[in-house]
Amino acid sequence: MEHPETTRKIELLVSTKYSELLQNKDRYLVLYGGRGSGKSEFAAIKIFLRCMLEGNHRFLTMRKIRSRCRESIVRVFTDLLAKSKIPYTHNETKREISFRGVTGHMNVISYDGLDDPDKIKSIKGITGIWLEETTEFTEDDFTIIDLSLREATGHYHQVIMSFNPDEARARWIKKKFFTGMPDAYTGKGVFENSFLHHSTVDDNPNDEVRNKYRKDLERIDDPVYVKIFRQGVWAIARGIIYQHPRIIPLSEYPKEYDLEFYGLDFGFNNPSALIWHGVKDQVIHLRQIIYQTHLTTSQLIEKMKDKDVEKKIPIYADPSAAKDIEEIRLAGFNCKAADGGKGSVYSGIMFVKSKKLVTNEEENGDLNDEFKTYKWKEDRNGETLDEPAKFDDHGMDAVRYGIFSVLRTKEKARFMLSQQDMY
Repeated sequence: MEHPETTRKIELLVSTKYSELLQNKDRYLVLYGGRGSGKSEFAAIKIFLRCMLEGNHRFLTMRKIRSRCRESIVRVFTDLLAKSKIPYTHNETKREISFRGVTGHMNVISYDGLDDPDKIKSIKGITGIWLEETTEFTEDDFTIIDLSLREATGHYHQVIMSFNPDEARARWIKKKFFTGMPDAYTGKGVFENSFLHHSTVDDNPNDEVRNKYRKDLERIDDPVYVKIFRQGVWAIARGIIYQHPRIIPLSEYPKEYDLEFYGLDFGFNNPSALIWHGVKDQVIHLRQIIYQTHLTTSQLIEKMKDKDVEKKIPIYADPSAAKDIEEIRLAGFNCKAADGGKGSVYSGIMFVKSKKLVTNEEENGDLNDEFKTYKWKEDRNGETLDEPAKFDDHGMDAVRYGIFSVLRTKEKARFMLSQQDMY
């Protein structure tokens, strides 16, 4: 494919598993499967090619929460355009990425969330839709969005859906599109004019990404998570550990707190998670400050400075990472090892479960996702064990480090004083 402003060819990496879908014109293209299978990258490539070759498109791409578009949708499209050396403009106020295709017509990739559902109803001229992480949406959300793709535009209408098949998070998708279908199925769906496409990490055409995800997925030892994230087939995560915290707007968080502290879990291929805790009237308010992969300790420190992390406020970190804790402490932060030792994980979880937690949607997307999937580990017979499944738990660990280390110590101290007063 050649762009009108150049004579060079644009090369795109698409696996044979996905290439058959480039010409698919079903109303609903349902891309489901395991972690790292390339679903999102393919969805972006298909939209990009339609824009380049057909022209005059306005695609609506969505996450449930608008602020989360930047971490996935915006990144994948801007990376794709930059690598293809296609000039584009990014209007962050309007939330639009615009570029010309080979036809010379302008195309617009609009990205948004359902923060204001009425606004979605009023958008005109949509030629296609992509719902990234479709399990974030409810069936009512889907109906609202689907109805917005009715206006004649000269292009075939398609709603692309991409997600991991976690039945606990979106049972409506399974019921609507998959009733009676076998595992790992690719073909026509039961819902009218739908096509289901299954994929796993083995189908990712990028060798580096495929190998990275394989290593992560091989460490999963919970059979339910193996099904959802490695095999990419429907399963239901039972035994969710925490009731999801109450969600309030960030603007409703208190202005002052009785106590403030951080919890920190280190990672590299997995994300490093720094979570702020603000306690007011025995309610713990959470803010996701950092949740990012591929950070060395020195880069994490710079990120903490960029985020204006208060150096006096204590940070309780993974006690097994003594060298990292010392490096952060030498940088001037009040970093110390969280309470650890035998049985501390279970004890910490049970202690956190006894507290009132509050979260928000503006900042805490990854943390909120973890609350929905953090579960007790199961053995091969489906029996629940007294330990959490080790997967997507970095924010959960950071929350536990902070709350268990600070509040348990204070409660023990109050108990000791009350005992003394009795004598």
